[in-house]
Amino acid sequence: MTSREATTRAVSGAFTAINGEPDLLAVERALSELRRGRAVVVRGAGPAMLVHSVEALTDDALARLRATGVPPLALAVSAQRARSLGSSTSGTAVVAVPVSMALEVLRELAGIGAPDRAPVHEPLAVLPCTDALEAAVALARHARLVPAVVAVAMDPALPDATLLEVGAAQIDRFRAGGGRRLERVIRARVPLRDEEHCELVLYRDTSADREHLAILIGTLTPGAAVPVRVHSACLTGDVLASLRCDCGDQLRGAVRNMSKRGGGVLLYLDQEGRGIGLANKLRAYALQDTGLDTFDADERLGFGPDERSFVEAAVMLRDLGIRRIRLLTNNPHKVDVLLREGIEVEAREPIIGARNAHNHRYLDAKVLRAGHVVDDDAG
Repeated sequence: MTSREATTRAVSGAFTAINGEPDLLAVERALSELRRGRAVVVRGAGPAMLVHSVEALTDDALARLRATGVPPLALAVSAQRARSLGSSTSGTAVVAVPVSMALEVLRELAGIGAPDRAPVHEPLAVLPCTDALEAAVALARHARLVPAVVAVAMDPALPDATLLEVGAAQIDRFRAGGGRRLERVIRARVPLRDEEHCELVLYRDTSADREHLAILIGTLTPGAAVPVRVHSACLTGDVLASLRCDCGDQLRGAVRNMSKRGGGVLLYLDQEGRGIGLANKLRAYALQDTGLDTFDADERLGFGPDERSFVEAAVMLRDLGIRRIRLLTNNPHKVDVLLREGIEVEAREPIIGARNAHNHRYLDAKVLRAGHVVDDDAG
């Protein structure tokens, strides 16, 4: 081998990984494709499946799926959505979609029809759930779309160079946290109304197109346990002062609390609606107006009771050099996660928001169904 050939081979090898691990890149790009209303190919142990999210599905896209793949067309929904339809399944549920089924009915089956209307359809044939279909539903969930997809087996005779392919095993690895990449971007002074001595540190999760903030309030006392609030973003409560939740009260109350104590850290995580995204949170609000509580509404859409991850909070604390904290929360699950991630939680302190005629059912549900602890002497 000549010197030039060796150099060319070395450069070629470097370029195959210039954007990182190909497996994880495939998942990140597949997430982007689904969010943009495009189909992707998911490969598993069985036939490769041409997959499209139900949320982004149009009549034209549905017709193209039928024309491109090998029948039957399948609808795959999460176990939570299947249970809300009366199924006893413990995993992803898959049914055959008749040619006569309209897109409107398909969307109702996926949980995104009119909130006060149950799906009306003929009995549907149950299909086996493959690892590709299970991974495809998980992919839609990670894309912050309703976790429901339509899929059809790929026709090998009809290749399409515009389709992105991803493997079920790649998606599983991504789901397990293999793709998480949290990077500190910038630190800047931003005085707040309740505490002028304040800095914001921005972290970017490059694998999930999300940005999180660490808000450093006042002055941190060296060697002491740091007051910390882990707060998930809530546009309606934090920005618009919605009365449907207590999030805005907790956010501003935490800042005032830390200011009075001389300092603390508020971690503001991009996890709207307990991790389901703003669109799905508003869908859940519409369902709550029909009588469901916040957890039943999320299940009707196909989500679990809490889709958030608090591992990012531990990563941010470690980056800031904080290992011992006093956590301002009513949610014991946050304590458990931070402890598992090596953060010493010296104490849990309640953080109370105002109760009103619009949020009392929401607050009661958090206590009764999610195990939140509201100390009697805290109001």
